Amino acid sequence: MRLNVDSYRCILAEKRLSDAEVVKSTGLSERTYKWILENGFIECETLERIADAVSCKVGDILKPDYEGYTENVIEWVKDGDQATLSLSQRRTISRVKQLAEQYPDQCQILAENKDGSLYAHLPVSWIRINPGMELTEEQREKRADTMRENMAKRKL
Repeated sequence: MRLNVDSYRCILAEKRLSDAEVVKSTGLSERTYKWILENGFIECETLERIADAVSCKVGDILKPDYEGYTENVIEWVKDGDQATLSLSQRRTISRVKQLAEQYPDQCQILAENKDGSLYAHLPVSWIRINPGMELTEEQREKRADTMRENMAKRKL
């Protein structure tokens, strides 16, 4: 993730907060905090901690990725209940938006960037890793025939 350092600095000035206050509030080391500000890179949880510390939305300090990167990231802490997603893939973004509408208590969209990328939370239990099926042409045909038969039976 990228921190929009310019926007972040404006929010600090507007709220009359110092770097030392943010470091103390977030529990970050001064060295880590300075590195984040110099480089602009930040992990999801740290971005949220800083946003909470300065009382702003994550989207206010998240830097949209206009450089053509198409990265999709899923992050969660071992034994944690909540996963954080940073998505640029359109079909995954659409699915997360549907889930956020259907399950607003479990799936929250925290930021939508101008480039269309999305930053969201959802339960870790929703994450699955399923390998694709490698079927022969004959197996594909058999499955297609079975599906057509099942659809025909439903119409009756």
